Amino acid sequence: MEYVSVDKEICCVANLIRKEFDNLVFGSVYSEERITRMNIWIIDYIYDKKGEDVFQKDIERKMSITRSTASKIIDLMVQKKLVERSAVGYDARLKKLTLTPKALKLRDEMEKKKKKVYEKVMAGFSEEEEQLLLSYILRIKGNMDSGA
Repeated sequence: MEYVSVDKEICCVANLIRKEFDNLVFGSVYSEERITRMNIWIIDYIYDKKGEDVFQKDIERKMSITRSTASKIIDLMVQKKLVERSAVGYDARLKKLTLTPKALKLRDEMEKKKKKVYEKVMAGFSEEEEQLLLSYILRIKGNMDSGA
């Protein structure tokens, strides 16, 4: 079998998917508001943690970013009226992050766009092939996370 650079092919596929999503999203009104991919990921993360308090340190950990980077991003998201910081009763030092109605609307719109991209990516794949592909991707991710 001829050598194929798996890492290069994965990178190319990731770039193609990113471009497709960016064309759908950032060619819209959101480019004027400077909504970034990281903003969308943070909105998704907070949304998925419904019922739980989410703090800046959680964003730092989840996104693998420094405290200063997280602080800058969250400050900008507050300015864009995507998130709000509010005090919690059990620790005056902590400010929990909550999504604004604007962020919830944005998330709903992004979900529709993500679904369109997903359908394009998976076109022609059977459900079994989809599951196999996902299992391979997760195995690769696990290999890389564990340093194997």
